[in-house]
Amino acid sequence: MKNSIYLMSLCFILCACSKDGDEPNENSNPTNENIISTWAHTFQPAVLTCNLGDTVYFDLGGSHNAIEVSEASYNANDPTPIENGFEFGYGANDFFVPQESKTYFYVCVPHLPEMKAIIIVE
Repeated sequence: MKNSIYLMSLCFILCACSKDGDEPNENSNPTNENIISTWAHTFQPAVLTCNLGDTVYFDLGGSHNAIEVSEASYNANDPTPIENGFEFGYGANDFFVPQESKTYFYVCVPHLPEMKAIIIVE
């Protein structure tokens, strides 16, 4: 009887502690691949290579944003965003799915010229 009560209590605790939405969704990344994070004034990794249609997750620190720019702006340390490019605000945790095989250039506006990186989509 004592073991039954213990087992029932354990089951109740486990069921009560599970969260809704434990299943993967479009905002989750169960494989921990293609994650871009920040460290000091850098994006990690500085160069990310992925495949067309892969999901790229941005996990930005509170003082960092990520703005897609043209290659010319990237090289000139100019934070002018490109039309229809991705933009993630300060501290964002969001994702981007590349729709074109190309190199995507992006910067953190307040930390230029050192904080910039690229995503190469094959």
